[in-house]
Amino acid sequence: MDQVMKKHEELGQTQAQPASGELTCSVHFVNPGSSSEDELGSVTKLVSKAEDLELEHVFKRQSADIAKNRSLFEFGHNFEDVRDWMSIEQPTKIPFKSVLRYMVENHLKTTVKIEINKMYFNCHLIVLQAYSKYFMELNPIPLVVTLPEEKVSQKAFMLVYKWMLSDKPSLERKNIIPVFVAATYLRVKDLLFHCWKYFDDRNCFNEASACVMYVESKNNLALDVVRNLMLTRIQKFLLTFVATSDFLEVPLKHLVYLLSSNEICVNSEVEILFIIVRWLGHDWQRRKSNVQSLINCIRFPSMPLWYLLCVRRVETHNLVRELLNSSNVDALINQSISQITSKMYEQKQEGFILDYDSITKNLQQSRCWIVDEACPYYHHICCPHTRDIDFKRFESYLTTLQQQPPDYWSKVELLDIKNPRKCKCMQ
Repeated sequence: MDQVMKKHEELGQTQAQPASGELTCSVHFVNPGSSSEDELGSVTKLVSKAEDLELEHVFKRQSADIAKNRSLFEFGHNFEDVRDWMSIEQPTKIPFKSVLRYMVENHLKTTVKIEINKMYFNCHLIVLQAYSKYFMELNPIPLVVTLPEEKVSQKAFMLVYKWMLSDKPSLERKNIIPVFVAATYLRVKDLLFHCWKYFDDRNCFNEASACVMYVESKNNLALDVVRNLMLTRIQKFLLTFVATSDFLEVPLKHLVYLLSSNEICVNSEVEILFIIVRWLGHDWQRRKSNVQSLINCIRFPSMPLWYLLCVRRVETHNLVRELLNSSNVDALINQSISQITSKMYEQKQEGFILDYDSITKNLQQSRCWIVDEACPYYHHICCPHTRDIDFKRFESYLTTLQQQPPDYWSKVELLDIKNPRKCKCMQ
């Protein structure tokens, strides 16, 4: 519609403008007396007065010979100027916009049929063109326009058309995905903006609701940007999501994006390793080539020192052991041990004594940390019992999360880095 109005204004600059406030008709005049190249053959003008329809006012023509027998008008009698003519009370009529709205809303004299999988919608083309760039640029315009159902479903088209007809449209949560996909294909700019008002609102999509939106919108390229946005909203809900079967189908690039975030919440950096193992193990033969991309997401220096020292000896899960024994991961573990112990030495520690404050301080720029009472392996990062963390306990924890109420994730506490809570082993 913006383009239509702009084009109208541009055309208006080259056409004679009617008197302010007057309605006009667009009239195409044909000069029946055109006999030379100097005379106009036809012209289109905006006309506001009936007398302007006379060809003599439009075309420059030679005056005919004055007949000897003159008419009353030629004698000068003018019956058009009647005194008090305009003072007579004029009868009212239904406003044009009301008539037009009635016709459109009641689907009278529709001008185009929209076919979607053998279902036909009777529509007014001008309504579709007013909002949809797809229909505005459609040329030539057929009597029946067929739309692909995978892009514009029957239900989605009905909702989009109703949105066009409404002065105060609203969108229901359950329909926003098919409507957004249809609006993308039909290039309905205002409707896309309407959808994004919901997507951008964290009250509408955050944590669990954002994760649900992410799962609902999978395998649809039109929603790829929306899916990426929803991933950034998953924080405390991460481990609950990992416990579901939906997580196992997450594409590699989305998993890398998610696990590289500073905003995701975990009890320990070790869980990032276990999350990767769970995803890889679902289809190891196809996914084993992605190991290096995922290993880069793990922040080994944020793992407990006791775990790094003991994991290669105590872990029993085959896939975890295979990853840990790879030369790349083995080097990263050794490098992390060296980095942690060097920092401890720099803090002027004597011998191999773990300092809670110095080690905890290193976590401040890493993840968001939680303290989940349901986690069977939760220990303070400096607790020696972190060496007992293994993949089997992680799987048990995921089973526990599956049995919790839907809002359980929201009640899990965040760890206060400045005043970290020690585990029971250290009290």
